[in-house]
Amino acid sequence: MAHEMDTQPGGPERGIGPVHTVLRGIVWIGQAAAWLIVPILVLVLIGVTLSAAKIGTIVRWENDVFLFGSKLTLASIGDLQWHLFGIMLMLTMAGAIVSDRHVRVDFLRQNFSDRTKNIIEIIGFLGLLAPLCAIVVFHGYDFTVRSFAMGEGSNYDGMYDRFVLKAFVPIGFGLMLIAGLCLTIQRLRILFGKGKPHD
Repeated sequence: MAHEMDTQPGGPERGIGPVHTVLRGIVWIGQAAAWLIVPILVLVLIGVTLSAAKIGTIVRWENDVFLFGSKLTLASIGDLQWHLFGIMLMLTMAGAIVSDRHVRVDFLRQNFSDRTKNIIEIIGFLGLLAPLCAIVVFHGYDFTVRSFAMGEGSNYDGMYDRFVLKAFVPIGFGLMLIAGLCLTIQRLRILFGKGKPHD
């Protein structure tokens, strides 16, 4: 994984100031979360092995344990796989935006001037990304709280405390909102002649 941060706009930047510090933090969170792929692969291997051996319940204990209840089962292992995958996805989205590694319509964008690109990015953030993220954060917080209040969990011997997973939805979109805001500040500085985004 890369040790340096490639931020928009303008490619690799090693700026200073609060905006750049926030962007570096978002990229670091994404890079750290990407390592969740390792335990996910291990859990897939364990799950396949246990399934082949027809082992349903792995271990039981007397008192309920956070996330797992009173036992660890094959269903718990399966749930943990997609829980971790969901967390990894939510925490890496913002870093992809900051590093300019998300999907674009490049065959159109490559013909635009830097000024036009910046204007389009600003409009895209204000008109699309910001409203979307705000809606998801608002409703995501609500369904996380409701999940916690209900004690929502698996109904097939899987994982419990599902509010933990759901909490990463507003967290992930909140990070995207912050990333988009910081990048918009950088682009506005460039458009108004403030030079490189060393905020």
